[in-house]
Parts: sequence; C-alpha cells; structure tokens
Amino acid sequence: MKKWRMLWKEAAKRGQEGMTLIEIMVVIAIIGIVAGAVGFGVTRYFAQAKIDACKAQIDNIANHLEMYLYEHDEYPGALDELAKKEKGKKKAILKKSQLKDPWKKKLIYSNDGDSFKLCSGGPDKKEGSEDDICYGEGEEGEE
Repeated sequence: MKKWRMLWKEAAKRGQEGMTLIEIMVVIAIIGIVAGAVGFGVTRYFAQAKIDACKAQIDNIANHLEMYLYEHDEYPGALDELAKKEKGKKKAILKKSQLKDPWKKKLIYSNDGDSFKLCSGGPDKKEGSEDDICYGEGEEGEE
C-alpha cells in the first residue's frame, strides 16, 4: 500500500493528475456521435437487405410454383399447398415459414389457371402500395 502512495505522490509532483471531467465528457460525446453516425448508416443497409432477400425469396417460390405446374399440370389453388406433404414424398416442397416475407407477413398469391401473381406488402406491410414486391402477371417494376 505504501508503494502505491509513493507512486501517486511522485506522479503528482511531475504534474500528472489524470483527466478532468470536461475531457472525459468530450471523449464520451465524440464516441456517441461516431456511434450514432455508424448506426444510422448500417440501419439503411439492413432495410435494403430485407428488400433484396424478399425479392430472392419470391423468385425462389415462383420457381417452385413452375415446378408444381410441371408436375401437376396446374398451379396450386393456395400457396399453402406447397407446404403440405404430398403422398409418396418424404417432405413438403417448402416450409410454412418460407411462405412469409422478411417482415413476417404472409405472401399474397393468386392464379387464374394460366398464370400466377405472388406479392409481398413490402416494408410498409400494406398490400397495394407502391413499395410492394411482386412476381407474375401485371408486375410493376419488372426487370
């Protein structure tokens, strides 16, 4: 214990007293500003990643619908039919969890016998808005 007191006294004599409260507050403020800027930038990328994942998911399900058409000569009446196990097969085509978009909403599916439409409500989770992500007939924003 005496050794620490001596070291502290020697440091005090040399003018090394540590950081002031103001200096500590400035450092904390700078760290907060940097963390906020990084967090804001990263959040934007997460939103775009969900949109890209939804597009890939819808394309994947559309491919499964086309395979279903090839095997059964018609599209399924409901999207849930892809998640049901068929006779003679070990497992279903898709899992039920794969029939929901990244925002945890059910995908919207319709068919007229010759074609189908598969949509997600998009980030706002509302069907019929301009941020919908769709595949199929009348698709807006086709690439």
